[in-house]
Amino acid sequence: MRHLPWVILTNAIAAILTMLVVSAAVHSGFSRFGVADWRIASLVPLSSVIAFLSGVAVFVVMTRTRKVMTFTDEVIGELFKVSWPTRDETLRASVTVVATTAFTAALLAGYDFLWKNVADWVFFNPTISRAIVGFFT
Repeated sequence: MRHLPWVILTNAIAAILTMLVVSAAVHSGFSRFGVADWRIASLVPLSSVIAFLSGVAVFVVMTRTRKVMTFTDEVIGELFKVSWPTRDETLRASVTVVATTAFTAALLAGYDFLWKNVADWVFFNPTISRAIVGFFT
């Protein structure tokens, strides 16, 4: 394990995210089925205890499983090899994306405006509307 501190940090983050998801799910389930969220020793809700225990279980399982530790270490090793873009490259790419998005939005707005006016002219012009209705009847 070359990146053990990062692997442990990643496992801890996974455990915290698990706690948040399980806490919300258990709390939602309790309220959905009308079950009271009891407080243990008048301090901690049962949903928080269940979430904490599930987070600890995830952390322990992830830390004790050799495949998980090896995979996470390899992923972190690959992330250290990535050549991240410089600030200027990121800025140029972001400006390109924003400009392309604005151009596309303007183009679609123009098409929408054009076809709305054409449809209004066709459907709300009495002469054309009578001709269309007469054609189909």
